[in-house]
Amino acid sequence: MSFLRPPPAGTKLTPWVPDLIFIPISRAFERLGVYFYNRVVSRTEMGLFDKRWNKNIHGPYCHWRYYGKRDTKFMDVKLGELGGWVGRRDKTIGAFYNEFVRNIWRVHNLYYSGPVYNNTVKTIFRFVFIYSFLNWLVKMHRYWDFQKTMYHW
Repeated sequence: MSFLRPPPAGTKLTPWVPDLIFIPISRAFERLGVYFYNRVVSRTEMGLFDKRWNKNIHGPYCHWRYYGKRDTKFMDVKLGELGGWVGRRDKTIGAFYNEFVRNIWRVHNLYYSGPVYNNTVKTIFRFVFIYSFLNWLVKMHRYWDFQKTMYHW
């Protein structure tokens, strides 16, 4: 295991050529990532618990649950009340992001990790089906000409 020993004193080592290219690039990306985190991400509420969540009232935190004040469902809103209902909505980017993440967690809990769907085999077959369907979708155009000429011989 001579490659683990340090080289003798006075040995001049020249860096490998891809290292001369990739190390500065990777350091630049690392510095940009740290800058972006310190200037943008750390000043937002991304990844934090909802401020309205109270452990004593709601119990353990559920990512897919909305902890704000309940409002009338969209399907129950009358046409005359629609303007006020839309005015009560939070239309910030953070609200859209939180709703998106809540829906991702809700789907994950319903279909991949909930009490009913915790079977590993079902999850594997779902991914196999999705993979097969997407491959069929991508290669579907190969069979269009064949379908047009199938009965014309």
